[in-house]
Amino acid sequence: MARLEINGMDDLSAAFGRLQEVPPDVKTRALDEMADIAAAGIRRSGEALGVRDPESSVHILDKISKSKPKLSNNGGYQDVTFSGTRRRGGTTTRNAEIAFINEYGKRGQPARPFIGQAMTANEEKIAAAGGDVLGDWIEQEFTK
Repeated sequence: MARLEINGMDDLSAAFGRLQEVPPDVKTRALDEMADIAAAGIRRSGEALGVRDPESSVHILDKISKSKPKLSNNGGYQDVTFSGTRRRGGTTTRNAEIAFINEYGKRGQPARPFIGQAMTANEEKIAAAGGDVLGDWIEQEFTK
C-alpha cells in the first residue's frame, strides 16, 4: 500500500497566518510606490496632450504631489493631486481646479483627459509596483 506523508504543514499554516495581516509600513510603502508611478504617468500624459501653459514659469505638471497614505483594514489609498495656486492679475486659482478643467473641459475649452488616460495606460505598472512590495514582504515571511 502506498503511503503519503506530509511534513511541515504546521509551518506552512503559521506562514499563511502571518500573511493575513499586512503590516502598516508595507501597505504604506506599496501605496507610495504606486503613487510615484501614477504621478509620473500623469506628468507624461499632460505633456503629451499639451496641458502645459507656455506663458507660465511654474505649471500644474510641476506641482503634482502625493497625500499621506490612508490605511484601512482592506488596504488603503493615496491621493495624487496638484498642490498650490496660480495667480493671474487679481485672480487666484487652485492648481487642482486648473487640472480639473483640463481633464473635463468647459464651455469654449475642450477636455484633455490627461489624468484618466495616464491611469488607464499605466494601470498594470501601478499595480505591479504595489505587487512587488507585497511580493517582497511575502517572500520574507515565508523564509522566517
